[in-house]
Amino acid sequence: MRILSISTIPLLPYYGSGKTRLHWTEGLRKLGHEVDVLEPKDFEPFKKWKKAKSYRLALGIFFKVRRLLKTRSYDLVEFYGDEYWLLLVWLKKFKKDKPLLVAHTDAVELNDMDKAQRFWHVRKGINKWLFNTAHYRLSQKTFSLADKLVCGNTDDLQYVIEKKYFQANEAVCISPGIEESFHDLPFQPRKENIILFIGSWIERKGIKVIIPVINTVLADNPDYTFYIIGAGAGPGFVQKEFDAAIQDRIKVFQQMPLQALQAHALTASVFFFPSYSEGFGLALAEAMSCSCAVVCTPTGIGNELIHGEEALVCGFNEADKMISCINLLIQNEELRLKIAKNGWLRAKQYRWKEQVKKLESVYRNWLCR
Repeated sequence: MRILSISTIPLLPYYGSGKTRLHWTEGLRKLGHEVDVLEPKDFEPFKKWKKAKSYRLALGIFFKVRRLLKTRSYDLVEFYGDEYWLLLVWLKKFKKDKPLLVAHTDAVELNDMDKAQRFWHVRKGINKWLFNTAHYRLSQKTFSLADKLVCGNTDDLQYVIEKKYFQANEAVCISPGIEESFHDLPFQPRKENIILFIGSWIERKGIKVIIPVINTVLADNPDYTFYIIGAGAGPGFVQKEFDAAIQDRIKVFQQMPLQALQAHALTASVFFFPSYSEGFGLALAEAMSCSCAVVCTPTGIGNELIHGEEALVCGFNEADKMISCINLLIQNEELRLKIAKNGWLRAKQYRWKEQVKKLESVYRNWLCR
């Protein structure tokens, strides 16, 4: 297959989405396919401007790909993000021998925007109207013009089918994998008194519920510490969000090398992940592979884990239930070990080699049809 893969975020290995997209494209190349890759450095115009980025990306993608298709042909164009409406309109209307157009999402942006309106970024009045008539509508245009969709979780798959953006035979869920070094880790039953969170310190990750939950749990368990890895904000800024009495037990770390992250996760008893929206939840799968017992919300793969067996799954904003679940894992060693072992086994499913083969098979079948 000859594939053009386009990403609207930089393909950097220390970005979760960037790392995932690199694995997909490199995996397809290793299987013998010709894959050309474009990222913002290849097409974003007026890079010094700070505003209207989605519109600038849409224009840049359109002009770049239009030029590219004059000299090259592709069987399939896969695109990550939702800034492709202009390109897709042109391809649908003016390109006779167009390639198969596949929206390959980390998270379906429309589902994410709907969740934002419910949970962490509620727009009202004129701001809501402007957003819905501009960015949201153009995002809808992108997905309605795509021929097929590949997403990373069943929640997104159900969303696009229920909203009738795609028929059931036009969309598929193929989860990404995690680094092979995580699969090499043996199950680790002995843990330290640490509760772990991995992710940016932003509202989408559930920080408004993390604070009251951890305030209570650390007050109830004075021998426990809370670790935050990859906060993207200074330790002082994050720690002051918590009660003064527990601030010395809040440890904040920025991005760290993979081995260091694994070392920290291997010491943690509980992984707490109350995110509102995830495409897959890479941090969750990695924590499971490090033998952490998980307390999470039903988003990304958290929506697919068996409650009481592979994780303790709480509803969004159910702070009291989250407190109870974390305390239960702290107090009940047998349950913690069961949840951790089953989660560790579940994480074994997410191997890049196998997931790329699934993607290749889906692409071949779609092209044959």
